Amino acid sequence: MDNHWRLAFMFDAPGGDLGALEAALVRSGQRIASLAGDARVRTGVADQSPELGSQTSTDYTEQNWRGVDGALEITLAPSRVAALADIAKALRPVLDDLAAPSSIEVMTGPMFPIVPQREGGAFLSLAFKRDPATTLQQFQDWWLRQHSGVATPVLGPGMLAYDQVHVDHAVSETVARAFGVPPVYYDAYDNLTFADAAGFVRCTSDAAGMARIFADEVGRIDNSSRRNALMRQVG
Repeated sequence: MDNHWRLAFMFDAPGGDLGALEAALVRSGQRIASLAGDARVRTGVADQSPELGSQTSTDYTEQNWRGVDGALEITLAPSRVAALADIAKALRPVLDDLAAPSSIEVMTGPMFPIVPQREGGAFLSLAFKRDPATTLQQFQDWWLRQHSGVATPVLGPGMLAYDQVHVDHAVSETVARAFGVPPVYYDAYDNLTFADAAGFVRCTSDAAGMARIFADEVGRIDNSSRRNALMRQVG
């Protein structure tokens, strides 16, 4: 399968100021797009909508999971994979201007679209490692062939897109070093797109269905490694 690749950056706002982070992302939008060339760019800031406060402690807003304030995603054709390190290196001064440098993590890999892309104003930015008891191949096969079939019916038609990025450790290490940060060996970068925060809440409100999703993850995902937030798309 000739999949596109996604280059993803996760980072926190200096001083936790989400408003300043959003303004900086908007201000830097044209510069980021220029550096990305013909790639698709998406940026987001952690959504603080009051609807998210209604979520239970067993969903994607789990407080024990590490949060993230912002995300930058660059999706490009597989023919441009060789340019990933150069793109990352060029983006370093841009992200240094808007993010807390010590918080920046970068990863990349081929993207598998599970649900055909429809545009939305919110997206889940989620990275995690596999459970140490499972091999990378076992994890990737489970995620692509089994877990997608469990999660998609539960989240329903309000989920406007579902993309799995199967993180390539070797390429991610090269990209991280080109950018100038230590590599973090996530196995997955997960993206789910919704109309808005309310749409996300509706899609994750089936308690029994969500329990099935999390039960299917037991022995597959290292929950202690999760870093995630629902992003409000900006720019």
